[in-house]
Amino acid sequence: MIAVTALIALGTWAASAAGWLDWLENRAADLRARATLDGRADRNIVIIDIDNASFNSLTEKLGRWPWTRRVWTELVRYVEQGKPRMMLFDTLFSGSEEGVDAGFAEVLRGSGNVLLPFAFVGGKIDTEGDVGVPPAPAMIPTGSVPPGVNLARDAFYVNKANPVLAGAHTLSGSILWTPDPDGVTRRLPLAIGYDGRDWATLWLAATRFLDGGRNPKMPLDAHNNYVVHWHGDTLHSYERIPLWEMICSIYPSQCEDSVKKHKPEDFQGKVVFVGATAAGSYEVRPTPVSETAPGVFILATALDNLLHNDGIRETPASLNALLLLLATVAPALMVLQFRTIAAPLAITAIIIGLYTGLGFWLYTHAWLIAMGAPLVATTLSFTANTAWRYVAVDRELSRTRGTLERYVSPQLVRYVMDNLDSFNFKGEKRRLTIFFSDIRSFTTLTEKSDPVELLAQLNEYLEAMTDIIFRYDGIVDKFIGDGIMAHWGAFTPDKPNAKLAAQAAVDMITRLHQMNAAWAKLGKPPLDIGIGLHTGEVIFGNVGTGKKVDFTAIGDSVNLASRLEGANKEYKTHIIISEATLEELGTGADVRPLGNIVVKGKTVPVEIFELLALRS
Repeated sequence: MIAVTALIALGTWAASAAGWLDWLENRAADLRARATLDGRADRNIVIIDIDNASFNSLTEKLGRWPWTRRVWTELVRYVEQGKPRMMLFDTLFSGSEEGVDAGFAEVLRGSGNVLLPFAFVGGKIDTEGDVGVPPAPAMIPTGSVPPGVNLARDAFYVNKANPVLAGAHTLSGSILWTPDPDGVTRRLPLAIGYDGRDWATLWLAATRFLDGGRNPKMPLDAHNNYVVHWHGDTLHSYERIPLWEMICSIYPSQCEDSVKKHKPEDFQGKVVFVGATAAGSYEVRPTPVSETAPGVFILATALDNLLHNDGIRETPASLNALLLLLATVAPALMVLQFRTIAAPLAITAIIIGLYTGLGFWLYTHAWLIAMGAPLVATTLSFTANTAWRYVAVDRELSRTRGTLERYVSPQLVRYVMDNLDSFNFKGEKRRLTIFFSDIRSFTTLTEKSDPVELLAQLNEYLEAMTDIIFRYDGIVDKFIGDGIMAHWGAFTPDKPNAKLAAQAAVDMITRLHQMNAAWAKLGKPPLDIGIGLHTGEVIFGNVGTGKKVDFTAIGDSVNLASRLEGANKEYKTHIIISEATLEELGTGADVRPLGNIVVKGKTVPVEIFELLALRS
């Protein structure tokens, strides 16, 4: 079990280190993210939303997307009157619009707090062109913030605001998306490495501007990304103002009075995002809390996290390895401790439940503890160790049974091992057929024969006789020197035990004749035996106390069977049975009456018979 447990621990750790369990860790993290939404999103972050209604109504008036920049010029001019802390656009302004860009640039230059983003786009480019140079305001001191992504200049070009707008705004940042392999955004970088320089992401650039140029102290993972802390879903996290309401606020005469109007002062001290959630904007970015999250929601959450140093912290790799080891060892110890599967199964289920609860509780305190690998290890450890134990126990039981069956009747071994919980070892009365056999003149043989050869001959004889007893479901009680005591019926009350015992006795005489013929050819002396059979009530069970206990049968019936075996010498016979045994055999036995015999200590004579043969 130690080897199995160690193999599971090492295998699970290796699989986790290789990233094979990332999908499971990610799913477990997503469950915690959805279950622990706390609604603590920053109320000073506002999204001016190009929602479906705004997109449809303005597309009818302004034509297909992207719309004229007069919309954004008037929007910035109107909102800036209320003195917001900052405005951020989730749209790129790389193309030119004659007669409009100059006015938009003038508004940007006057505000001084509007951030226009840029994007790294994959593709082969002319590295000497302007498309290979990010906006200067996005550059940060090298090494001040570790980049979470490093991009090669010859593989990416820069999509940024056109030169007219670029010279007017003093803030910029990258909106590079870094989803996991399954397409879900869970982690974000603070900075991007490109062309030997470090460039701020949109959320880092905004945080540095709002916090006096200082870099946020965010907990980063091994790849210098931070785990996003989601506070709500896409619809309820941050205040959202439809763009068409803003247009009505700017031009109230063009809208009905019932339309909600927003004054510039409503944005005082706010961080204002301008982005799209409309289905036609193609801004869907799956997240753990929504499969259809718009990009502006992720931008707002990313900035929210940085402003409050609110990223999720991952537990150290050393702690995860220790938890993995404990998760593997605990079920193995439970399987080793208990004989049944119920207790280890229940305890393992409790361990899984408690660990899962711990993972969710820690997530509410912004800690992400590994769950996939430990839970896999726990399940595998319990399953594998349980299977291994059953295989080992079954193998050990087979060995034990095989060893016992060399000395005890297979019937007794099967019965005891199959009924360990209910088997009664205390003495009780049972009706058995008792068997005794003994070799005639064995003492004389020991005086005339070589001891080693005689012992080998005796073992051969006892093995053959024992096989016959076992063949007919008998139980060898004990060997008494060269004699055998056996009985039938202890565990087979529904079988014709007297007939089985009688048939065994007849077969033993036949088998001994065959063995004597073989021994004669080898110059060994022949053996002659006598057998006594009696059927009656005995005390069956453990006899003795303390360290010396014998499992046997005692009583008058046992004494009578022994007396019948000894009577063979007087009557010159081989098999003598009692009247009680003959009654069990019925008409199927050929017998010769021998008269009566009185057992020592008894006054009532017992009629006895010589068993000659059994008819089928």
